[in-house]
Amino acid sequence: MKSYKAPAAIPLFCFLLGSTSVFSQVGINTPNPRTTLEVAGDMNISSDLEITNYNTLSNVDSSTFLIQETDNSIKSLDVSNPTGVALAYIQEYIIEEPNLDWVKDFDTQIDATAYVVIVTSASFNQELDLTNNPGAPDNASLPFASAFISGGTWHLVADYPQAASIDESSIGVWTISTLIFSNDVSKQYGTVDIPMGGTSSGAASSPIIN
Repeated sequence: MKSYKAPAAIPLFCFLLGSTSVFSQVGINTPNPRTTLEVAGDMNISSDLEITNYNTLSNVDSSTFLIQETDNSIKSLDVSNPTGVALAYIQEYIIEEPNLDWVKDFDTQIDATAYVVIVTSASFNQELDLTNNPGAPDNASLPFASAFISGGTWHLVADYPQAASIDESSIGVWTISTLIFSNDVSKQYGTVDIPMGGTSSGAASSPIIN
């Protein structure tokens, strides 16, 4: 009866080291992976995905966002592109020569079904005088500016109640700054009716954000 001597076992860690040097990049559906792991096609992750190594964003970096569409596709959003889509927009309107200090209705033509417009600040460049209405000398006048929806688009209104330009021939200028949000990247809760019952204080039945 012949006996055979078994070959010495190859240490597992040597095999792993060799594998690491040979298979440093893995590609799925691609023969030429460009990174450690490249998947050319759809990928479905049913459990957690943890990213443990990432660089922080500095002030000089250009930030890019990823947005998932309703069909589960992913789109990139580059806010550094001045003509591209953004999470929000800042727009300043210079409205010249209104009726005294009154902008009753300025149509921005911005689609109210696609965007939300918020007035952040407003100023008028002419000296004002209180009107001769009863009790006007005892009043002060604060600027009033707001955005509202009419005919499916966002409109602006601006005025100094109980006041008007001292020089009615002067060319007044309203500067109205707005913040515009896209409905695609913001959550819309709709309106909430608050019955006050003739009182000056109240509380929501429940918070819209908890």
